[in-house]
Amino acid sequence: MVKAYIVGVGPGSSEYLTEKARKVISEADIIVGWRLDLLPADKLIKNKEVYIQDVDNYIEVVSRAAERAKLTGKSIAVLRIGDPCISSGLNGLLKIFKDFDVEIIPGISSIQVAASIAKINLDESVIVSLHDGGNAIRKMEFIANMLNYGRHVILLTGPELKLEEAAGALIANGISKQTPVIVCENLTLRGEYEGLHENVFVGVLEDLLLRRFSWLSIVVIKCRDHNEY
Repeated sequence: MVKAYIVGVGPGSSEYLTEKARKVISEADIIVGWRLDLLPADKLIKNKEVYIQDVDNYIEVVSRAAERAKLTGKSIAVLRIGDPCISSGLNGLLKIFKDFDVEIIPGISSIQVAASIAKINLDESVIVSLHDGGNAIRKMEFIANMLNYGRHVILLTGPELKLEEAAGALIANGISKQTPVIVCENLTLRGEYEGLHENVFVGVLEDLLLRRFSWLSIVVIKCRDHNEY
C-alpha cells in the first residue's frame, strides 16, 4: 500500500518544524500544499515533485497528486501549516487517501503559540474556528456562552465574518467591551518571507470595532475571571 503522510509544519517559521516532520518531508517523493504550507519546508522540497494548491483548485490538486502517487507507488506528503488536526480539512484528506497507508505527523500549532503569548492554559480554553463557514453568528453566541462559563476562547478567524463584526456580535451578546483580547497575525515570522511579519495586538474587545486585521488571525479572548494579560 502506498504511503501518505499528512504533516504539520508548524506556525510559519522553519524554526518550529519538528525533526520528525523534516525527516518525512525529506524522504517523501511527492509534496502537496498551499504556498503558505510549503514555506517552512522550502529548503527540503527542492527537486521534488510539488503540487501547489490554491483557493480555486485545492481539492482537484490534492486528488490529482494522490492519483499520481497511486499509479507510480511513490510516497506523498501533504503539508499543513500548524497541526493537521486543527482546522486543516483533515476529514476531506482522509477520504481522498482512503486507499493509502496514512500517517499523520503532528505539528506545533499557532494556537499553542497564541496561548503562550496570552499566558493561558489550553485546558482552560475553547477553540472555535470560522474557517469552515457555517453559521458564524451562532458561533458568536457559543463563544459568549463559553466566556460566561469561565473559559478563554481561541478564535481562528475566517473570510465570512470580519473581526470587527465578530467583536460587535459578542458585545451584542452581553460580553463586556473591556474583555481582554490578543490578536495574533503571522505568528513566529520575523521577515523570513516577503510581506509576512508577526504582529501581536493587545487590547480589549471594544478596540476591535475600529481596527482591521487579516482574516487569518488567531484571537485570544480572555475570560475576565482569570488574571489579565
